[in-house]
Amino acid sequence: MSEPNVLVNFRLDRDKPARVKWLATDGVPGDGYKAQFTSIRLDDGSTRAMDSAAIMEQTAPDPAGGLGAYLVTFNGMVGFASDHPDRGRINQISDGEIDYDLTFVSDEGRVAVEDEDYKIVERPRGAVHNLSRSA
Repeated sequence: MSEPNVLVNFRLDRDKPARVKWLATDGVPGDGYKAQFTSIRLDDGSTRAMDSAAIMEQTAPDPAGGLGAYLVTFNGMVGFASDHPDRGRINQISDGEIDYDLTFVSDEGRVAVEDEDYKIVERPRGAVHNLSRSA
């Protein structure tokens, strides 16, 4: 019998969003570009890639940030099967915080370049919750 999937929730809530200053002129987040949460960075320095459909990102204008300012949040539930190559490391995750990689992709598939098309002004750590360890 194989082990059950491990379910892990990754999120960046609206009370502590990432803050971005948009510089590109060929679109903006939500209209021409989509925020994309691409990987998590664990405390040991290792990186785990995230499937583009696993995490739901939200962007909204940041009224406190002025022209070109945006807030970014994300939330997603990721299942890791017993034969997933990262399963051993994922089993060790419990509740806590994670770092993450965030980028923006245009409707045509162009990946925005950090510090050229946008700057991340504030990058709070995200939350992680391993639902399988809660049981």
